Amino acid sequence: MPSFPEVLIVGRPNVGKSTLFNRLAGKSLALVDNKPGSTRDLKSFDIFWNNVTFTATDSGGWVPGEKESIALKVGEMLEKRIQKAAALLFVVDAMDGVTSADESLARHIRRYGIPTWLLVNKADQIGRMDEVASEFSKMGFDRKYPMSAMHGIGLDDFLDTLTDFLQKAPVPAEPEGPEAPRPLRMAVLGKPNVGKSSLVNAILGEKRLIVDDLPGTTHDAIPVIIETEEDPLVMVDTAGIRASKLHDTNIESMSVQQSLFELQTCQVALLILDGEKGITHQDVTISRIIDEAFRPAIIVVNKWDIHHKGAEQANADKVIKRQLRNLAFAPVLFISAKTGLNLERVLPMVYEVYEESCKLIPTRQVNEALQAAVSKHSPPYRNGGQIKLLYGHQRTGHPPAFEVFANRAECASPAYIRYLEAELRKAFDMHFTPLQLVLKTKGDKHEYKKKTFKRNFNPSQAKHRSSIKKKKEKGKSR
Repeated sequence: MPSFPEVLIVGRPNVGKSTLFNRLAGKSLALVDNKPGSTRDLKSFDIFWNNVTFTATDSGGWVPGEKESIALKVGEMLEKRIQKAAALLFVVDAMDGVTSADESLARHIRRYGIPTWLLVNKADQIGRMDEVASEFSKMGFDRKYPMSAMHGIGLDDFLDTLTDFLQKAPVPAEPEGPEAPRPLRMAVLGKPNVGKSSLVNAILGEKRLIVDDLPGTTHDAIPVIIETEEDPLVMVDTAGIRASKLHDTNIESMSVQQSLFELQTCQVALLILDGEKGITHQDVTISRIIDEAFRPAIIVVNKWDIHHKGAEQANADKVIKRQLRNLAFAPVLFISAKTGLNLERVLPMVYEVYEESCKLIPTRQVNEALQAAVSKHSPPYRNGGQIKLLYGHQRTGHPPAFEVFANRAECASPAYIRYLEAELRKAFDMHFTPLQLVLKTKGDKHEYKKKTFKRNFNPSQAKHRSSIKKKKEKGKSR
């Protein structure tokens, strides 16, 4: 996959970094809230300007020297990432003026010697932009631009100078040949504090995402590209999902909505369970959400290093299948992100589930499987009649869905439809993918030729009744 020079957006909390990132991307990718600390993990997007493409990366609020747990981990992550950046966008708040946190951060980033653009944000009055920005001259940055990320004022000038600089920076050559296929996307879902970010970090082999014992550490949905021996895939770490009535803040509500959006757009969903606390009501709710979204899924039981792998694991597998019956088709993996137990099985299982969900079955084989199912167990009589299956075929799309036409689809019982689904799974070896069977009544193309049709008049009140009666009376008189 092509790589572009990275431009890292830094600044103290609540100065508008995520608003700037969304403005550059042209869409709402990062969560924006008035509460400081809304952004914690790094979020990237490729930007194209003046025939130059660069990767903009949003970061959490950074104040060097802070000792609070989350802020400290944000700083540690930025310390590693800042050395790889081609340029820095240092965002300050024009309304607050120069603060001690701004001066501390300015002294800190000068150590790296990386070209830095000082962006004086929230300078909304066009006539006074230079006057507002003059206060920040004492910070000693040559590239200083007043702007408003909210309204898009003043962005063009700084982007022109930024792209002129990046155009001279060396960029890795893109491989020639056909365009690479779109990478497989999987979403990591679960309730708060079950180890979603720990799992992503463990698979990556580095601490890319912030991990903390505090529930709700992850706010944004963070996509991470994982290079494998096969095609690369994108693993999206999402915020913990819990009932809406338990949401403490607006940022948590937006985080959950973003997690549900990632579920709708992924190819495979990973439902993470806490092997220490067991299955909770919220786990059952999330399993139902995944089932309603009609997504292939893998159930991953984390923190399994505290258990024995023998009979206890077999018993836990049965319990999971019984309590999460909405995902009865999903395979179950017992892992430990902390010790690395069974981590090597996660990605191969993702590819296996995805390949199975992409199977295409010829129409002839579908009808043969349906005939074999009916011969083993004929449809029951219901509502005074018996359903007769005519033919079926697989719909286009992912995951697999089959459309079966019958003479009286309304007579099919839910139990018989589940039986047909189970028979199709056996026939086509589809054990790890959601499967949908839609039963339809076949329309009669020659319905207009039938003598039975709906009357559009009342025979007892028809005008011709009087003439018929007169003819009968004349016949009797003769």
